[in-house]
Amino acid sequence: MPNAGDADERRYGVRRQRRSTIVIAIVLLSLGGAFYYASTYFRDTTPQPGPCTTVPPVDPLRPADVSLNVYNSTNRRGLAAAVAKGARTRGFTVKAIGNDPKDAGVKQVAQIRFGPEGAASARLLKTHVPQAVYVNDKRKGDTVDLVVGQAWKSFGKVPVVPAPTQTLRQCPTITVEG
Repeated sequence: MPNAGDADERRYGVRRQRRSTIVIAIVLLSLGGAFYYASTYFRDTTPQPGPCTTVPPVDPLRPADVSLNVYNSTNRRGLAAAVAKGARTRGFTVKAIGNDPKDAGVKQVAQIRFGPEGAASARLLKTHVPQAVYVNDKRKGDTVDLVVGQAWKSFGKVPVVPAPTQTLRQCPTITVEG
């Protein structure tokens, strides 16, 4: 005949087995969650090689790209025409030749007058006339004025033009920390 103590032991054993099963299931689910979190963390932070981007070449500004007005600010006759001829020889596109419309009486070698759109053209012209002085007159357009002054003698040395750049491929750099 079964004892009352045996029934209690069986109930206690079943409870203990059930409790152990639940604890083991919770531990396994927790470990699975931890591994899942760790794998997504490492998967998201591992640098992935992406596609390279191609940067088109940037050709430097050439004298033929510059629209130039040549003005004489001195009393020397024909000076603007002679300077314009030299500018054309160097490849500049000369639009207008004449006396200085501002009648500024430039005492320096020359002034390079330009607006915001002509800043690159003015920098190129300055490489041909290094003693010239910049005057940003805030004009519209990219036309540049070369106003020849009292100290004008000639253009400077022909600057060395850099070769056109090649197409560059920019790929992301991968840095491994460790």
